[in-house]
Amino acid sequence: MFGPTPEDAVLVRRDGPIAEIVLNRPTVLNAMNLAWVAGLGQAVSEVAAADGIEVVVVRGEGRSFCSGLDLTMMTEIGMPSEFYPLQEAAFSALENLDRLVIAQIHGYCLGGGLQLAIACDLRIASEDALFALPASREGLFPGMAVWRLPRLIGLGRAMRLAVSGEQASAAEALAMGLVDYVCPAEGFADAARAIVERYVAVPQTAARATKRLMRTAFERDFAAVYQESLGLLERCLGSPDVAAARQAWAHRQAGRHDGESWPG
Repeated sequence: MFGPTPEDAVLVRRDGPIAEIVLNRPTVLNAMNLAWVAGLGQAVSEVAAADGIEVVVVRGEGRSFCSGLDLTMMTEIGMPSEFYPLQEAAFSALENLDRLVIAQIHGYCLGGGLQLAIACDLRIASEDALFALPASREGLFPGMAVWRLPRLIGLGRAMRLAVSGEQASAAEALAMGLVDYVCPAEGFADAARAIVERYVAVPQTAARATKRLMRTAFERDFAAVYQESLGLLERCLGSPDVAAARQAWAHRQAGRHDGESWPG
């Protein structure tokens, strides 16, 4: 199932329970053209249809995550009419994917690259990463970052980034909640992989239920989320993960009564 997407602009690779969606235009710092947005949508569809995938990692090939709009495309033909709808459809598909999606960010994370990153559930950044939404300087607005970013970091900080177009370092991004982890640039891939594997180890029925409920927390009232949570709780309680946790708890209890130390 997994293979190249249009013009190989986006690749899908699998390593056991981890699927990688790889932005693959390294010679232009993974800048976004029509093949890129179409390929991203196709890649998400492929991952959604695959069995056994527990965590999805989105990363860029080469020296950067994504440098934003392909300015060659903009100079030669402008923005194709289908570009923005395809872009937002792909980003929304990532948000709604029933797997945890983690952005692995190094180098430039600009414009649409940052929009992609905040459509993911979590963000791991290299200490050399740079973040910005320069659309306003180009006479544009930063897509649906106008909706996603205030929910992530608050209205004031989001307004500052979106209107000023100024850059933020990885440390600044961490401080404002734009990213969740910052790792040294040297050995970044290995450090990021170790973090991803923590999330692979989480019981996935619980992780998917948590994502589903949290993704709608700002759009629905408490009662609606609570009602949906009842069915998801039943699903969790019936999962092998809960059965295994109960068995482990019983084993610890038995050990405690036999005089073993209780883990603190």
